Amino acid sequence: MDRENLISLKSVVVQVVDLVSSSLDDETVMMSVNSGKYYGLDEIGSRIWELIEEPRSVSDLCDILFGEFEVDRKQCEKDVLDFLNELAKKNLLRVIDGEVE
Repeated sequence: MDRENLISLKSVVVQVVDLVSSSLDDETVMMSVNSGKYYGLDEIGSRIWELIEEPRSVSDLCDILFGEFEVDRKQCEKDVLDFLNELAKKNLLRVIDGEVE
């Protein structure tokens, strides 16, 4: 796995604690306390953000999303991994080793 994609289906991820976020309709707006940068998430990104409020494996996350949205399983996994790796690059989530606590 390259440095650009540190997250796999076996990874356990959780939101970082230094973000302020607010929901607006089906979207989420967040601000990093450390960097002062703002981020916006669409409906699906917001749902993923909500689901990783507590530590969750990426595989479990995909199971939930697959049940909620009309999407091919492989496409769901690819899109979720791309999204989570992008959040990780921006330091918006933590990857936790081991089992969900």
